[in-house]
Amino acid sequence: MSDDKKSPTYNHTEIHHKIEASPKAPGIKAAFRFNHASSPWVRGISSGLSSSLPILIGILFDHLQYGLIASIGGFTYLYTKDEPYAQRGVKLFLALLGITLCFTLGSLFADVAWMKTILFGVIGAVSVYVFGALKIPGPSAMFFVLSFAVSTSIPAPNLPAVFLHAGLVFLGGALSWCISMSGWLINPRGPETAAVAKAYRQLASFVRSLGTESFHAEQHKTVVELRAAETAMKQAKINRKKSSFAHRLFLLNQKAEGLFIFVMAAANDFNPAVSKKAQAVIETFASEMATLKKHKKIRDVREEIEELSIKEELRTLLLDVNDVLQMKELKETEYIQFSHGTIRARLKAAFHKRSYVLKNALRYGIIMIIAAAVAYTTNIPRSYWIPLTCAGVMLGATVRATVQRGIQRSVGTILGILIGTGILMLEPTGIVIALIVFVLQSTIEIVIVKNYALGTLFITPNALLIAESGHPDKAISYFTSARVIDIVIGSVIGVVGTVLIFKRASSLRLPYLLGDVIRKEGQFLEMLSTEQDEERIKRERNKLQGELVNLRALYDNVIGEYSKTAVKLEGLWPAVVATQQLGYMLLASFEGYKLAEMEKRELQETFAQLAAAAEQKRAPKLSSVPTLKHYPIIQGEIVALYESLQVEI
Repeated sequence: MSDDKKSPTYNHTEIHHKIEASPKAPGIKAAFRFNHASSPWVRGISSGLSSSLPILIGILFDHLQYGLIASIGGFTYLYTKDEPYAQRGVKLFLALLGITLCFTLGSLFADVAWMKTILFGVIGAVSVYVFGALKIPGPSAMFFVLSFAVSTSIPAPNLPAVFLHAGLVFLGGALSWCISMSGWLINPRGPETAAVAKAYRQLASFVRSLGTESFHAEQHKTVVELRAAETAMKQAKINRKKSSFAHRLFLLNQKAEGLFIFVMAAANDFNPAVSKKAQAVIETFASEMATLKKHKKIRDVREEIEELSIKEELRTLLLDVNDVLQMKELKETEYIQFSHGTIRARLKAAFHKRSYVLKNALRYGIIMIIAAAVAYTTNIPRSYWIPLTCAGVMLGATVRATVQRGIQRSVGTILGILIGTGILMLEPTGIVIALIVFVLQSTIEIVIVKNYALGTLFITPNALLIAESGHPDKAISYFTSARVIDIVIGSVIGVVGTVLIFKRASSLRLPYLLGDVIRKEGQFLEMLSTEQDEERIKRERNKLQGELVNLRALYDNVIGEYSKTAVKLEGLWPAVVATQQLGYMLLASFEGYKLAEMEKRELQETFAQLAAAAEQKRAPKLSSVPTLKHYPIIQGEIVALYESLQVEI
């Protein structure tokens, strides 16, 4: 693109928000940087119990080996996130079935090297595809691959023994399912309540960012959290007609969406003083919601709201939230529904030749097959640790993240070998093994949020203790020698394979996705001026809003790549921001636009040129932007998008 073309003339309300500098990918030093995340003590202890209790039960029945096998099912707990319990129960049960199936396949084909090699790739690819298409946070393929890998080294002399071992894994996973779901007995609506409270907390940050360079970044984060809260409400499968508390949560979520829409539409009219006052009230709401329980009221802040010097519409919205928290009846209002499609639709939508999710899954599977092939053509004992290490390394979101994971995994594991060697030299038996597994697994979950390398320091001795405690005669020599070789080889394969196969995957997609989103914005604007079907408008809003979130996620992946193309495409950052801003302004529009036929044709040509310019990385061929005298803000956003594309790529 070039910058020698003058901007078209226009008449619009000036946009006051500056564009912050493009986010930068972290360097290698970030691999050893500590995050400021709070330590998840409950998750850590629960994870430790999920892995150690099956071992303890096995010891009590004088079957340590059975207990160790059952503890593999305990990795089911690691797929626990903050989703509602109805959704969590289904997801963990499916994860449990997946882990059991992978373990069974490993036992069945333990002596068939070529089949094991293929299955490593298939298990990895399918897991990554499902997690990517459904946007499920968590360890993705890691523990499916682990259960398959470990089972290939556990002897099962006959078919009944294979199914006995699979049953033990299932029972261990069932126990971890119960541990994960136990919170339902104390606070059954805790996860969705926390999701709504988090959305309000982010909404407060968004209001605080008005007029600052962080506005667009906070805007994106707010939409993500609103989507998460909306999804949590739907996943909870609650009946608002039968539950007053559920209805209360629904209304709070609805009002959060209303506040976001109002702030988006009136962003230019906010001054710092108003923003600060509104932010303080919203943060109060968020703090009280975090401890919201059935029949509990919070501090009434009506008087504080009424004293604020703010627009009446904003005051009404804040008073509505306060009234909901005071358990007063309110009329529901129609707002944007930040929702996902059905599971089947999302899996199908990700399966096409330009799908990033599909390509990522195929890349993962291919490299896993290569790693397994290398492993099974060497004479290294328990060589399955090569593809297992590769599986963990490749779960980095970007090429840079994969390189960092390779470094973290190698350093953390080598240091972990020292810990493991010390443990195995003590020759632990019985209950001591269960206690060590509990301590190690709990520590992993508590510290890994701080730094991945620190977590791997405990992952290796824990996994090896579970896998090798049945072979004390070989454990120490195996642990101290083969593990270093396995980890280094697996890390190198993961990093090199990702760089070679996936080096420019996101960079190649960004211009086309940017152009596609711009084109859809034009179609959506035209639809708002003609469409009468409210259900169709809702569906198209959902699609456009999802595309806007995906656009930012893809840009973040681009800056995480090692390529000259990625460096050049950083120049599209203003266009990405402008596209998101225009899209969110359109999403905040509920009244149909009244456009004349001439305006429609001019807008069609404008958006077609803008989309083509983004895809072809050139300046738009426009002499002017259509005048929208009744919608100056939308016109201004279109002009801002035009100007953002006047850069040389």
